[in-house]
Amino acid sequence: SIIDRFASPRIDDIGLPLADTLVAQFIAPSFQVFTISLTRSPLPTWLSKPLQDSSTLFFERGYLLTPTLIHGVKLASCWILGALAARAYESEAFDVGKDYSKGFSIPVARTLRAGAFATGLLIIGTQLDLYHQFGGRLVQLGESQATDVRLLTAVDELIKDIIFEASFLFGWRMYRANLTADPTNRIR
Repeated sequence: SIIDRFASPRIDDIGLPLADTLVAQFIAPSFQVFTISLTRSPLPTWLSKPLQDSSTLFFERGYLLTPTLIHGVKLASCWILGALAARAYESEAFDVGKDYSKGFSIPVARTLRAGAFATGLLIIGTQLDLYHQFGGRLVQLGESQATDVRLLTAVDELIKDIIFEASFLFGWRMYRANLTADPTNRIR
């Protein structure tokens, strides 16, 4: 049943949830910050808010690390729940068989399902965050310029989060599935 996927999941590779968490929490958000810095794009609110609240004139090395990790926890939580919902920790979800005999269809399908679920959770979380920011009232585009800027900023950040997370997690999961094609890399 659906509840069993979360309450008592089947996890055939005990290190896979940890590796997924590392990719979702640290690697993808770090590359997002790197890309933002490289392209000189505006900072996302989750990164600029701690900087605005600080009264420090000069920042120490690593001042972007904490907000990136905190934001990454939210992203990783969405992914882990998505992976549990899609049964992405069962061996079928990352096993392509010796010499690719099973193919990539199941790993791709389960990864996409997990990503779709995680994306839905991220959208709901963003909506709840906006609801809280606007004092518990629903807002729409066109109410005011400030509201429009905040809503469009949230959509922009959401799209970037989805693109970076999807790219890195899909790449990681396909790499992990590819490891099972070589008998020396198989889980025993």
